[in-house]
Amino acid sequence: MNVVGYGAFVGLCLVVAAVTKWLDPAGVAHLSRQTGLSRKKGWAVLLVALLWTFFPILAGADIDDGELWVATAAVGGVGFFLTTIAAGSLDEYRLLERVPYVEPRDVSSSESESVVTTSGVPETLPGSEADEFETPFTGRPSVHTNWVVQRRDRLGFREVWRNVAGGVRSVEFGLGSGAVRVTPGRHRVFSSTERTFTVDLGDADVSEPAATFLREHPELPSPDESDEELKIVERFVPADDAVTVVGTVEQTREPGVVRIDGGPIDELLGTHTDHSVSSAADAEAVLIRGDVDHAKYTMRKRVYWLGPAGVAMILGGQLLSFWFSGASLSALL
Repeated sequence: MNVVGYGAFVGLCLVVAAVTKWLDPAGVAHLSRQTGLSRKKGWAVLLVALLWTFFPILAGADIDDGELWVATAAVGGVGFFLTTIAAGSLDEYRLLERVPYVEPRDVSSSESESVVTTSGVPETLPGSEADEFETPFTGRPSVHTNWVVQRRDRLGFREVWRNVAGGVRSVEFGLGSGAVRVTPGRHRVFSSTERTFTVDLGDADVSEPAATFLREHPELPSPDESDEELKIVERFVPADDAVTVVGTVEQTREPGVVRIDGGPIDELLGTHTDHSVSSAADAEAVLIRGDVDHAKYTMRKRVYWLGPAGVAMILGGQLLSFWFSGASLSALL
């Protein structure tokens, strides 16, 4: 039983994770938005995943026995990631299944402080700027964009893409010919479209609106001051397609217009009498790409496809790692 080696590998990985968090805050923030994990929960999941991945060492495996068992053990680590995504979507899935659906035109002030599900194609509001409804680098119609900028750096003898900045752009939009207003900034967002592309700042004709966005943000390399190559990842909810929203109804100052706001569901359901809904009390309000049927299908896949697949990878990867490494549970006795 190699307790020292086991502890050393787990400890080393935790140190690497801490250094990564310090060196790459944009990438860590991007991952947190994808999984929906808080800092404490993220560290807890990482610790459990590492303890599981390196468990064969505690059971007698030798790291020098080859890379095959290490690779199969890493499959279990990927399984933890998939399972985390599924578990992190469970409350939102239950919320979507249990909260009543109301057409945007039928959402009224009489439902104030109640939680509803509605869907429709986003509409611009009076006074909104055109570029607010676009992704910052490609100008595609969007109501919510999560973006990351990566720069090519050299690490030893290799070139790698390192995250240099990231952010979120959300915009208030309307549904039902302006009868409902939605503020998506406080929602959990699901089923974003992803676009990854590179930008050569040395090119004299850097496409718009990427060139303008880079120039307006001093923390990012500018086409006028750099000849680097950047990789940009945009994950966005299209504004020209239907979206589904789950949240609380609030009366606005404008007669006949209500707002569906975000925030923790335990606050939203504080006066709700439907106990079947309140079981999802730890979830946040939700914004999902697609109409309500597509949204339910999306969340069902995240919970019932990714969850079982992740568990199978966790168990199967560990079984194969014991097989290839020659580790034995009897070594623990």
